[in-house]
Amino acid sequence: MSRVVYSNVADTVDHVPLREAHAVRLVTAAEEGTGVNALPGGVYGFTYSPGLQNAPLFASRRYRSYEIHKLAGGETFVIAFADADTAGRIASAPGEVSVRVQPDPAGTSRTLVTIPYGRVRHHRQYAAPNEEGFMVTLAPSQ
Repeated sequence: MSRVVYSNVADTVDHVPLREAHAVRLVTAAEEGTGVNALPGGVYGFTYSPGLQNAPLFASRRYRSYEIHKLAGGETFVIAFADADTAGRIASAPGEVSVRVQPDPAGTSRTLVTIPYGRVRHHRQYAAPNEEGFMVTLAPSQ
């Protein structure tokens, strides 16, 4: 029986300035595996469970894992990539909108998007590494 091993994946250049703007640091070894809801503000990490209130965060970025930021004030964001049309709908949706986002830039999905957990209305509880993105329904933008 063969075993699939997902190796670490390099950050994109878009992530670094966003981390600085959000003033977040990588989760520590002691914090790894802890749900984002139980972590202190000012951290980021990676998960295959974007959108879950208790998504476990890890320090290593793995194949098709999603970056999550928890700001100092407690607001939490899914960091992802979308095509320009989807990014526009995320930014200015007058009503609920269902979108598919990617963990990494791929194909036409090259625009970095931040999705506040507060806007998440419905989602799958995990994002499988072999699936095409993460489908999420968002509340209207404010």
